[in-house]
Amino acid sequence: MGFGFSLLAFLIVLTPVVFIHELGHYWAARRSGVTVEVFSVGFGPEIFGFTDRHNTRWKFSVIPLGGYVKMAGDSNAASAPSEEAMSIKGSFQSASLKAKAFIVAMGPIFNFILGIVIITAVYIGYGKVTIPTVVGGVQEGSAAETAGLKIGDRITAVNGRSVSDFGELKTYIFESPGQAVMLEIDRDGRVMTFDIKPDVVEDKCMMVSYGRLGVMSMGGEIKQMGPVSALVAASTDSFTMSLAMLRGIGRLASGNANKGEIGGPVKIAEISGRVASQGLISLAMFVAIISINLGLVNLLPVPSLDGGHLMFFGLEAIMGKPLSLKAQDMIMRLGMALLLTLIVTVTFIDISSLFMAEC
Repeated sequence: MGFGFSLLAFLIVLTPVVFIHELGHYWAARRSGVTVEVFSVGFGPEIFGFTDRHNTRWKFSVIPLGGYVKMAGDSNAASAPSEEAMSIKGSFQSASLKAKAFIVAMGPIFNFILGIVIITAVYIGYGKVTIPTVVGGVQEGSAAETAGLKIGDRITAVNGRSVSDFGELKTYIFESPGQAVMLEIDRDGRVMTFDIKPDVVEDKCMMVSYGRLGVMSMGGEIKQMGPVSALVAASTDSFTMSLAMLRGIGRLASGNANKGEIGGPVKIAEISGRVASQGLISLAMFVAIISINLGLVNLLPVPSLDGGHLMFFGLEAIMGKPLSLKAQDMIMRLGMALLLTLIVTVTFIDISSLFMAEC
């Protein structure tokens, strides 16, 4: 697959996700009486743009890895307040604490909304793929065969968590290579439990490791849904996805992340190209996943992320006064430095993986 195709797919995936995120901040700011001076998709010099009747400059910039909304009183794209921000009419800093929290929170919330809307549209127009967790085949020499799973077994729970769809089961197994999991099985009406260590699979093409049980499904169906049922299913699936992402973040924080589990822009671009080659439905679902992922990550209490700002607002509400601008600026700079270090490190690993990949 060509670099150009992957890059184009990456931009198709990232642009709407970033736009919607910043639109959430913009919409909330306008609702709160805060002046938005710049709405940018990307960073760096402007490629093209226009100024609307509210004097907001809407633009696309050279580096398409993110975006920002610059409000009155901000000294830069990172929303660092200027010294005179409190005295500027319509500035973010002069808004009420509730309004500031509302403006910051709506970026990630819009990402969750975008993800749910896309998944809902797919379930209405194409349908939801449903595959029961009934074993249709057991691979010879696999962890499933060693443990004694049989054709016809219905897997009902993994580590005490209920599962009803093969995709959900696959997610739990995928993220547990070589780690013991407890499966609850319904075999002809009898409830049985199995302790199984999924086989460790090394994907030398994608440079990732994951768990494999070694069972095949009995097949499934694609069922189109009405608007209400599709919305409910999309919301439920988005919540399930978010929990899986949180488990991944937990593994990262504890140093137990699986090989290749973390990826930067290069890996996302590579995956975008692969997904785009599978068709529009797969690409749309990938956009939804990335949007939900971005919303969730931005809510983490990390300085320079939206969650970091919300953390400051929470401290302000508790203490009755905000941290000094100097303290906020120092913490934000530290957070930005750590994030940039992480991005550079992950990007280096991703690029190295491209040369080492055997595909």
